[in-house]
Amino acid sequence: MRLGCVVVLAAVVMVAMATGSLWVGSRMLQEPVVDPSSGTAEDGVRGQQKIYDIVRGVPGRTKGRPLQVSLTEPELNAFLSRHLAEAARIPIVTGGVRLVGDGIIEFKGQLPLRQVLTSLPFPVVDLIPGAWLERSVWLHLGARASLEVGAARGQRRFLRLDVERFALGRQPLPEMLLRLLLGPETMRLFRWHMPEAVEAITIEPGMVVIRTAAS
Repeated sequence: MRLGCVVVLAAVVMVAMATGSLWVGSRMLQEPVVDPSSGTAEDGVRGQQKIYDIVRGVPGRTKGRPLQVSLTEPELNAFLSRHLAEAARIPIVTGGVRLVGDGIIEFKGQLPLRQVLTSLPFPVVDLIPGAWLERSVWLHLGARASLEVGAARGQRRFLRLDVERFALGRQPLPEMLLRLLLGPETMRLFRWHMPEAVEAITIEPGMVVIRTAAS
């Protein structure tokens, strides 16, 4: 089943991208209909400082009281625009994250088609013209965020992103293909290590709220 899906996807991509005229191929190149707040340089600085506060703890905070940090959508996007490509170790250009609420986030970003196809267990890149491989495609994801905590006390905690919707451009694809397309190195971005003190992560409309335990 898994190999069959890969072959089907490979066939679709090869035909669509080689001809440049099929409806599916054109939809893969279209920008997703997602309009996140991009933020400014000042938003990026504030977002970075808030993230550091969570990791290190805020100097001078009242002992015995929990810490709650709220990152706005502009702050998060300004921070990711500077650091996501480095963390992902792939040439991805972030288009932004939209904080939908009720635990749901949406992400869109651009990366070369060559990068999308490299991890497939099938030599698709050898069958597509080089000029097409350098074209950028839009990656569009919808994911549910949750805090993953180990059963034993003191075990590591992770922000886990479970992808529920996946598309290239505006063309929906099965979620199971995402791991094959991006490869294990990039898939680690869907599981972020969190400080032990983090107790809850809540996705609200336009804001992510992180709560830590009392010091």
